[in-house]
Amino acid sequence: MMAGFACALVLLLMSLGRDGRWLPLYGVVCAAIAGTSGTGWIAGLAVIVLPVANLLLWGVIRHFTVGQRRVSNGGREILPVVLTLLLQFVLAFFGAGLGLVPTFGIGLVLAGLCAAVCGEALSQFCGLAMAVDGLLVMASLLPSWGVFVTGLALWGVLVFLALVLLPRLAWWRVGDD
Repeated sequence: MMAGFACALVLLLMSLGRDGRWLPLYGVVCAAIAGTSGTGWIAGLAVIVLPVANLLLWGVIRHFTVGQRRVSNGGREILPVVLTLLLQFVLAFFGAGLGLVPTFGIGLVLAGLCAAVCGEALSQFCGLAMAVDGLLVMASLLPSWGVFVTGLALWGVLVFLALVLLPRLAWWRVGDD
């Protein structure tokens, strides 16, 4: 279980500011966390939904990565990593009363949100997808149908945005070059 959380956090930190090629593997790791740490029907559904949703989303957005390059912004590349590690420390310090497993689950959501604050539109979008993955992991850890349905609804919104908004952003970026 702890190895799963560690792998998920390392994958998330490795994908900061990038195009999300790790998204399917991240979904598999989150599914493993949900399957080993969660209980009940929600954990079983999360094990099915997480890898399938991440693989399908990567299939939709992968053609936007062609020609995407990393532009160095000085020290701004490291800002999300520092923010993520700082928030993980604060969460570990103040969230000790929740228990270790829910604290790590909340950490996955926060790390995904930190990934969504910097970079190009595609890397921000992948950060949001990773935050929703963390939300589905939390749904399996807490056994909460409300959180699970909210996570599924957010996945639906992300798929809609991938089909509607990302093509326009990619066209706009090409128009600027």
